[in-house]
Parts: sequence; C-alpha cells; structure tokens
Amino acid sequence: MKFPALLLLLAAPAIAAPLQSAKITQAVNEVSIYTKSRSPRPANIGETIGGSNSVRTGRESRAELVFTDETVTRLGQNSVFRFRNGTRDVELEQGSVLLQVPKSAGGATIRTATVTAAITGTTSMFEYNPGHWVKLLTLEGTQKLYLNGQKNPVLVPAGQMIVMRPDARSIPQPVTIDIAKLVATSALAGDKVFGPLSQDSKNEIARTVANQRQGKRDGRLLPTRQVVSGPGVRDGRSQTDVRQPTDRSEDSSIREPGFPFEPGFPTGGQTTGP
Repeated sequence: MKFPALLLLLAAPAIAAPLQSAKITQAVNEVSIYTKSRSPRPANIGETIGGSNSVRTGRESRAELVFTDETVTRLGQNSVFRFRNGTRDVELEQGSVLLQVPKSAGGATIRTATVTAAITGTTSMFEYNPGHWVKLLTLEGTQKLYLNGQKNPVLVPAGQMIVMRPDARSIPQPVTIDIAKLVATSALAGDKVFGPLSQDSKNEIARTVANQRQGKRDGRLLPTRQVVSGPGVRDGRSQTDVRQPTDRSEDSSIREPGFPFEPGFPTGGQTTGP
C-alpha cells in the first residue's frame, strides 16, 4: 500500500525558528544595553533588542527578556548576556541566568566559555563565574550538559544540579537539591522580583516538588542539612564549598546569583533521584 505524499510531508520534523529579537520586560536598578558601534545606554522596559546587543546588569540589579517564541530569560546581578541572531544560541559571559524554554519553542542552547547546555522544554538556572565555578540546575524537564568540544553529554534532570570548576576536564554527576526551598528563596525563580513563570512551567516545577516530597516520605531522599554556599559568605572559603550551616541567619548572606538552597539529598555523595 502506498501512503499519500501529503502524509510523508507532514511527518517531516519541524525546524525551530531562530531567536531574532527579545523584549525587555523588567529592568531593576542598573541594566545597560551594549552594542558594537555605540556607547552603553540604560535599558528601557518595553524596548526590543536584536542579536548584535548584549545586556549587562550591575550590583543588586535584575533584568527579564522575553523572546518572540515566549522563551523567558531572567538575569541576576553582575551578569553579561547576549544571543546569536539567526540561531537558538544564547551566551552567558558571566553572572547568572534563568532560562525557561516552552516545549513548543524547539529548544535552545546556552553557552559559556567552558560548557554548553542543550535545553528543550525546560526551566533551568545557570551561574558562571570565570576562573571559579560553574553551577547548572534544572527546575523542570531535563537538560544535556557538554564540555565544549566534546560530544558526550551528562543528563541533568529536574531537581538536580551540577557544580564544577570551569577548567574541569570532566563533568561530575549531578546531585539532588531541594527545589521547594530554591523557589522560595531565589530572586530568579520566585515571584518576588519578577512575575510568575508560565503556568506550564509552574505546573512542571510543582510536579518536581511533589516528587521530592514523596521521595522524602518514602526514604529515597534523605536531608543532609548541607549548604552549597554562594556569593557573600563571610568565612573566606570557596563559594562552591559544601558545608554544615552554623547559624541560620547566615542564609541572608548567601545572595543570588548564588543558589540559596539546602541541597538536602542525598547523603554520602550517593546521587538519589525522586
């Protein structure tokens, strides 16, 4: 039996439209637009920027951009971000970013100087501090993380995070972190600075939280009370130290763009998923 030609054409895979422009929907404190030919200028809410521009945030500053396909990008303080016009690639030169790619958008790729993450229908957070650390976290969905120039990825599913040095020669296995605590304390993932994420993303994140809570009830996830510290710690140690908290008030010094959470599970370095 011969199938109609029309059916064969409909079965062909769709090609995602490239990222052409983004609208600035939030600009808190010092947010600047940089171009190749002009001096930096303050960003204006509602303006549209193209791929030749980069967005930079200062201290205690935040920004949100929404692309035409509804991909949302939220920038933390001291961040430099740009996207490659005509592609679905975004670049994080330094700082922190939350990227929420709708499942209908066809995915995106976020690049730093050392690692690349492939994102499809995922809400993820990234932090890149050149010479010090890379942090990558998945709130919902699954992302693939590659060392630049290599082909074999490490999967980072919902509720898990990787912390590594930028000059690492291999990617460590992810650890499971408390997504409910992250959303409650993070400027990028929460609703206190920006508006809520899309309803689809919120539903998927809620499913991740529910799975983790069930995992704790079942004994599959064991709280460790360990803290992955971020910028602002006062003990002078590396910001990627994992340590026991000595004073709960210390949490106020763990400021975004670090991820202020307790990666409660697992213990003993054994990765346990929900």
